[in-house]
Amino acid sequence: MLKRLWMIFGPVVVATSAAFLLILLYPSRPSHNLEAEKHFAVAVTEDSFKERIQKVQALSDPDMRFIPFFGSSEWLRFDSAHPAVLAEKYNRSYRPFLLGQAGAASLNQYFGMQQILPQIENKEAVYVISPQWFSKNGYDSAAFQRYFNNDQLTSFLDNQVGDQASQYAASRLLEKYPAVPDKKIVQKLADGDSTSEEDRESIDWLANFNKKQALFPFNFGQFSLKGQLNYDKHVLKYLKTLPDEFSYSAIEEIVSEDAKQHTNNNDLGIENNFYNRQIRKDLEKLKGSQQNYTYLQSPEYNDLQLILDQFAKSNINVMFVIPPTNQKWMEYTGLSEEMYQATVQKIRFQLESQGFTNIADFSKDGGKPYFMKDTIHLGWLGWLAFDKAVDPFLSNPTPAPTYQLNNRFFSKDWATYDGDVKEFH
Repeated sequence: MLKRLWMIFGPVVVATSAAFLLILLYPSRPSHNLEAEKHFAVAVTEDSFKERIQKVQALSDPDMRFIPFFGSSEWLRFDSAHPAVLAEKYNRSYRPFLLGQAGAASLNQYFGMQQILPQIENKEAVYVISPQWFSKNGYDSAAFQRYFNNDQLTSFLDNQVGDQASQYAASRLLEKYPAVPDKKIVQKLADGDSTSEEDRESIDWLANFNKKQALFPFNFGQFSLKGQLNYDKHVLKYLKTLPDEFSYSAIEEIVSEDAKQHTNNNDLGIENNFYNRQIRKDLEKLKGSQQNYTYLQSPEYNDLQLILDQFAKSNINVMFVIPPTNQKWMEYTGLSEEMYQATVQKIRFQLESQGFTNIADFSKDGGKPYFMKDTIHLGWLGWLAFDKAVDPFLSNPTPAPTYQLNNRFFSKDWATYDGDVKEFH
């Protein structure tokens, strides 16, 4: 009987054991390859967003200063003035590593950061905050789970220090992912309880295993082809459209003409292809559809505080970017300008009152011609304005300021507050 069982299950046991040993004994890090890292940096794929090794490789390269650009779907709006294109064309001292996906927001960014803390400590970052993230019901659980993995989990558990931020992060993780692995340990953190020595040993072992496992698809070239194709599509095709000598006026002329040609099938200043795919068929029903929207009450404000807490702990100097909404679209859908600007003021108060004062606020620029690519994303002249703010910040890096964190921003009182921010105490 035992022999029969071994004949059936033995090969599986042996194969599984061999795989575990191979992972555990595998080298910790492959060698640097600048060209491959450039491809990873602009791929804007689900893998490049949530997997460890691509980010670690680029952000630790001693010969090239890759800067994390955190955000969501705006990074996919490529044209000649996109920050990745300008950095490559004019051989700047840095290259953006684009970290964003549609539906991603601060909570995913926080857990993703846990994978790269040694690589971003004492450096610079760019963080786009979209007011549209701040919906009343908060972050979609399905979107969160899509961009979350076990390596992020064990990285978080390995990095947590048992403070209010760790407790809040654990609570949100359980809320967004009730079936999360190592739930008992996460629950302890959420409850403010100390982890045991056994818990710590388990976390350390799993964290090491996940780090090793992350190397496999990298070393077997599973990221290479898609990265190459996206680099060609996202960067190379635009380089030849730009003047060899850098000039904002010359670039503005080029991208304005491009925008004119690609927004001529509608009256909303929206890129033709986007309008055809996303708007045209539902245009009538979308009229007035956002008149009851509010971004003033949302758990996203608490999630944002997680990000600020991590930036402060890691001593990172950050440029925050607040994009506008396409003004014509705002008027068509009935989205309140007053509410939108109040949202921006609430975001800015949370940033500035804690010492995060590097802010490029474009929230009032949504009516400028060719500033927006579609309804809510920068493009063309919007990217050029972005560059005028961000490039000097990154080209002349300075140490992070002294931040003054206020845990009050983790409270439900702040998440639901819709009054004058100056009166919030």
